[in-house]
Amino acid sequence: MKDKKTSDEARESFRDVVDALVPSLEELDDEEVANLLESSGIDADAVTAKAHQRLQELAGRRYLSQGKSVPAELRDALHQLKPASFADRVNTEANKAKAAIRSIFDKVKETVALAEPGLTQAAMQPAFRNKKDLTDADRKQLATLQDELDKNDAASTKRRADSE
Repeated sequence: MKDKKTSDEARESFRDVVDALVPSLEELDDEEVANLLESSGIDADAVTAKAHQRLQELAGRRYLSQGKSVPAELRDALHQLKPASFADRVNTEANKAKAAIRSIFDKVKETVALAEPGLTQAAMQPAFRNKKDLTDADRKQLATLQDELDKNDAASTKRRADSE
């Protein structure tokens, strides 16, 4: 008859399996850790806030209430785990949104460049649709843009005619 594993052996076996499936924390960057927690259904902000709250309670109970100074390590941990202010969260989200939008525009530009190799930077020019008074510089830029578009249109039409 097989011997049943002791609880220590079972725990060790479980740890070995987890270690094989999940890379060590030292190998992961912050984004990978956040994604791993999110995919596991764990709210990283809630965990951080709860840890900060518990450390704050510990500092108050063990040190501040007894008139002792809080150890540097605990102070550092409290500082590092301090929840971000609303302004910090808004700035972080705004930066993420800007990066996502830049990425979308870059992909659109790449797609346009691949679809129409003859197109130049002229395809991505400022719009004058809502501008009421055009300056001479605006008119010159629009004329240059129109010339460029006409050349590209003629070249594109010629390519299509040649391929048919």
